[in-house]
Amino acid sequence: MSSRFTRRSLLSNAAALAALGGIGWHPRMARAAQGERKFLFFFASGAWDTTQVFDPHHGSQKVDMDPETFTRDMGPLLHNAGEDRPAVNQFFTRWGRRTAIVNGIDAHTVGHDSGRMMTLTGTSASSYPDWPTIIAASGAGDYPLPHVVFSGPSFGGPLAGAVVRAGGGTLLDLIDGSIVGAADRPAPALATPSDQMIDAFVFDRSARFAVEKGGIRGINRERTDALIDNLDRSMEIEGRRFEAGLGDLGNNLLDQSIKAVELMRLGLSRSAMIGIPGGWDSHGDNSVQAPQFDDFFAALDQLMDHMAVTPGLSTRWLIDEVVVVAMSEFGRTPLWNGSMGKDHWPYNSTMVIGSGVNGGRSLGATDDGLIGSKVDFRTGLASDTGDVLGSENVGVALLKIAGLDPAAFLPGVQSFDALVRG
Repeated sequence: MSSRFTRRSLLSNAAALAALGGIGWHPRMARAAQGERKFLFFFASGAWDTTQVFDPHHGSQKVDMDPETFTRDMGPLLHNAGEDRPAVNQFFTRWGRRTAIVNGIDAHTVGHDSGRMMTLTGTSASSYPDWPTIIAASGAGDYPLPHVVFSGPSFGGPLAGAVVRAGGGTLLDLIDGSIVGAADRPAPALATPSDQMIDAFVFDRSARFAVEKGGIRGINRERTDALIDNLDRSMEIEGRRFEAGLGDLGNNLLDQSIKAVELMRLGLSRSAMIGIPGGWDSHGDNSVQAPQFDDFFAALDQLMDHMAVTPGLSTRWLIDEVVVVAMSEFGRTPLWNGSMGKDHWPYNSTMVIGSGVNGGRSLGATDDGLIGSKVDFRTGLASDTGDVLGSENVGVALLKIAGLDPAAFLPGVQSFDALVRG
C-alpha cells in the first residue's frame, strides 16, 4: 500500500483523534469556501508596450504605432489589431465580453523593482503583501496551497506563510520525503511499515503534548496546531497529487496555467502567479513585443477554452469562478528611440477577465501623448473632475472582486469601482 494512503488512514486512528478532538482539532481536508472567486495572475516582467494591444493611438503624431495595425472597435472595448497578431484578434472576438482593459494607470515609477512592487502591492514598502497573497490568505476558505507561485514576482510580506513556490518541481519531493534520494549521499527510503510507525508516533505525541501541557491555549496549543496543520496539508496534497496533475508540472505557459486552475478546481489553492515569457524590456528593438503578446494570447485563449468546459468548485463551469489578471510593472514610451526600441514609461495597462468583472469595455484613459487622464472611478471614463488612476486603486478593486474589504489592507485608498461588476 502506498504511504500516502496510509498517512491519510492515520486520521481515523481512534487514540490520536480522541486526544486531538478533545482540544478542538479536526482534520482540514481542504475546506475551500464555496462561492469564493479564485484568481490567476500573469505578469510580464520587463514592462510591456501598452499600445501593442490595450491602448492603441492610431492617428496621434505623439505615439508611434506598429505599421499595418489598426484600432479595432468592439463597442466600449478597443484593442490594437493586425494580421501579425491573429491570436490577439481571436481572443477578443471570443472572450471580449468577459474582459475589461484598464488604461492610463499611473505606476508612480519607472524602476523595474519598484514598479513590480507598486503594481502588485499598491505601495513602495516591501513589507506589504501582494494582491494574490492577500486574496489567498484572507478569504473564508482554508486551502492547503493558498497562493502558488509557478513563476514571476511575489511579495509575501507578513502573509508569506500563504505563499508556495512550485517552480522547479521540488514541492512534492519535499512533502513526501523523496527529495532525500536526490542528495549527493542519498538517504535510504523507509519501508512502508516503518513509515507508518513514525507517522503514528508523531500524531500520538502531538495529541498527548497538547493535552498534558495544557494545550487548550497559549504557545503549546499554537505549536501543536501548527504541526498538525502542516501534517494535514501535506497529507491532502499527497493524497490528491495525481488528481491535480501535480506530479508533472509543465514548464510552458499553458501547462502552468492549466495546473493552476486545476488546483483551484480541486479546492487546493485560491490564487496563482505565472510569469509571461519573453524579453519585455525592449529598449533596443520594440518589434519583439507583438509576437510575445500573440503567444500569450494564444495560450490564454486555450486556457479559457479549458475553463469553459471544466466544472468549477462551486460553479457549473470554472470560467465562472476564476478571475484572470494580466499585469506588467509599467509601460513603454510613446515614441521609438534611436534603436527602434521604447524606453520606460510610468503609464500602464492591466487586463482583467472573468467573474465579477465589469467586462466588455475599456476603462481609464490616456491622452494623445499616452499620459494618463483623470478618471471618474464610478464610470471609468475620462473626466476633468475625476481622479488620477493609480496601481493602488486597481489593486483594491481586485480585492473587492475577491469579496474582501480593501480598507482592512490599504485604508484610505479609493477603489476603482468601474472595474467591479454591479
